Amino acid sequence: MNVWETTILKAYQANNGSASNREIYDLIKQFIALSPEHLRPTVYGGRPAYVHQVRSHITNLSQSGDLRQLGRGLYELTLKGRRGLVP
Repeated sequence: MNVWETTILKAYQANNGSASNREIYDLIKQFIALSPEHLRPTVYGGRPAYVHQVRSHITNLSQSGDLRQLGRGLYELTLKGRRGLVP
């Protein structure tokens, strides 16, 4: 698991195990230092580049079974995801 995915799982854990994508975009800032490159607006709706990065990793974590989708843009940690955070 890479740094982004571990950080995203930590953000879910900090939010009692579930969160919307928007909540994760805000929470992620507590766990990783975002560079000017991460914060630059993209041509895809002007959203910061890190938002696309986070969304991509959320999809990967969902496909690997670390997150479970509860609804559109809403996910929760699975037992597998919680175990991945244990040192």
